[in-house]
Amino acid sequence: MVLGIDATNIRSGGGLTHLREILTHANPIEFGFEKVVVWSNTSTLEKLPNNIWLDKVSHKLLNKSFIYSFLFQVFFLSKKAKLVHNCDLLFVPGGTFMGTFEDMVTMSRNMLPFEKTEYLRFKSFKSRLRFKILHYTQSLTFKKASRIIFLTNYAKSVVNSSLDIKEEKTTIIPHGTNVSFLKEPVIQREINDFNTTRPFKLLYVSVVTAYKHQWNVAAAVLKLKKEGYPVTLDLVGDITEESRLKLETVLNSELNSENTVNYLGLVPYDDLAEYYFNANGFVFASSCENMPNILIEAMTSGLPIACSNFGPMPEVLGDAGVYFDPTKVDSIYESIKLMLNNKQLREDISNKSFKKSINYTWKHCSDETFKYLSEVIKTK
Repeated sequence: MVLGIDATNIRSGGGLTHLREILTHANPIEFGFEKVVVWSNTSTLEKLPNNIWLDKVSHKLLNKSFIYSFLFQVFFLSKKAKLVHNCDLLFVPGGTFMGTFEDMVTMSRNMLPFEKTEYLRFKSFKSRLRFKILHYTQSLTFKKASRIIFLTNYAKSVVNSSLDIKEEKTTIIPHGTNVSFLKEPVIQREINDFNTTRPFKLLYVSVVTAYKHQWNVAAAVLKLKKEGYPVTLDLVGDITEESRLKLETVLNSELNSENTVNYLGLVPYDDLAEYYFNANGFVFASSCENMPNILIEAMTSGLPIACSNFGPMPEVLGDAGVYFDPTKVDSIYESIKLMLNNKQLREDISNKSFKKSINYTWKHCSDETFKYLSEVIKTK
């Protein structure tokens, strides 16, 4: 059997991480695949492993803008997959496929197109239009796909409420996390053991954008600092221009004169583990996720976590965190305060979340993915 993978729209972020990790940990021959063919731009292909069973194929159109990659997908990919590489199945992890290849399995990775309340947090017309277009293209893709892989029950439920997908067309295969984040929970200390020179360091890793609510977390931490709590917050991640002003308003306020909250910008993925290991606690305030890989990284790093109660977060973290409404500063403030004041609580939730994180490995994700794709072909 030959498996084709359409990675024409995968260039960075979680999509690239997923593709790289499942191929790195893959043993496709075990599941009946003699060859795997991946189409993408040269930059993406260079980040993928080199294996005798893996063919990495590019094209001049794939090395231009997304519109050219889309044209390649629509007009060329299906013919090449059928006639040149004799693919038995096409796997589309990017979620959108407008080609003609019939036997196709796709993935749901982006919830924003299916959660109107969330994409309306973006004020620009361009952003809203993009999510509407994605809703249309992904809906078409899901409807014509032979099978759909979801990452969480939550994602499956939300998409099903919109498209009414048959149960037998779906499965759930969660993402994994990198072993570089693995660190057993430390013994927790009383909040009185911390001070201004050795504060309790909170960390929040995520792109600064409309549905991540970093400004609310910053405001909550500044409120705690004003009350005398020896706490700081480091924000790590890229930033969108649309959200820059919201965050800078808080960062430049008089309450932050002592640099209690620090925006550190984008950090290379390979360096992220050190930021987790140097933190005392983690905050995750996203209101829209398909599967929160960053949350799993924090769980794997053994940190006590204060977490958003939106989306799939309670499904992933369970009873191993302290929850809040990410849209309300006071809710975030109360949750972090509870965590700071209760050493035993921090110890309990960090140990629980660490144990839960062991279930999320890239090896398991890779094996389950190739096993499922093989079963789809055999069923056909």
